[in-house]
Amino acid sequence: MIQWGLKNILRMHIKRVNCSEWEQIAVPKSVRAIVALNLHNYGSGRNPWGNLKPDYLKKKGVVKAHADDCLLEIYGLKQGWHASFVMVELISAKHIARAAAIRFEVRGGEWKDAYMQMEGEPWKQPMQKEYSTFVEIKRVPFQSLMVRGE
Repeated sequence: MIQWGLKNILRMHIKRVNCSEWEQIAVPKSVRAIVALNLHNYGSGRNPWGNLKPDYLKKKGVVKAHADDCLLEIYGLKQGWHASFVMVELISAKHIARAAAIRFEVRGGEWKDAYMQMEGEPWKQPMQKEYSTFVEIKRVPFQSLMVRGE
């Protein structure tokens, strides 16, 4: 049986606050899209993952998110319809992690492109069958920059 989730092509690593080591985070089997926000809410104040309960926050070892906490909220969506239902607050997205930095390792295999978007600008990230493509998101003292290495 073929699984079409991201788990087959994506490895996700995060750096937690005040930690220099990368930690691999499992991508849930049902997730087909990953979203990373630098705000605690999205789209006119919506919380895509719902209101996280204090027990959940304690279990994950995090505090309630704030706009100035300099952390990335990472959550997953199952299908295109899932995003629509999240935006009208009928259901919530799958909260995956909160991090100071994220590194995605995308393994192409039979896939030639990964569809990505940063600050509203979409692009097709070419992937190779022989090696992984890395995308790293972290706080830096200057604006976003895309670099193409040869």
